[in-house]
Amino acid sequence: RAQGQGHGRGRGGRGRGAASMQGRGPDFRTCQTVVELADLARCHLDSMSNRDIAAFWSILPRLLRNRGAQDPNLEEKLRCVIGTTCTRMHSFQCRDLAQTSLGIAKTISQVSRGNQQYRADDPRRVM
Repeated sequence: RAQGQGHGRGRGGRGRGAASMQGRGPDFRTCQTVVELADLARCHLDSMSNRDIAAFWSILPRLLRNRGAQDPNLEEKLRCVIGTTCTRMHSFQCRDLAQTSLGIAKTISQVSRGNQQYRADDPRRVM
């Protein structure tokens, strides 16, 4: 193998990570909290592809447990993403529909566990 070639690449030969995502939608993998995720999604909502929307829903359940800065507009931002998701879901390809559905189901599962009360700064309370 020549120096610098083939490192970090799969069978398809395409690199993975932020560099391979240039020119595409937002990279949600960099987000550490629901607030960051919602901010990034809201800023790019009009230009997000169906795959980007699916990525948002895939990452959301993982971040729900992380506390971060509070955002009084979090509910509004999440409503915008939910609205866009519902409006465009009919045009999703199978993969995006499955990924989105699973992410939403995991989010609902985390939020509705028992009759648990969440603290005011917990993003699960907003959901």
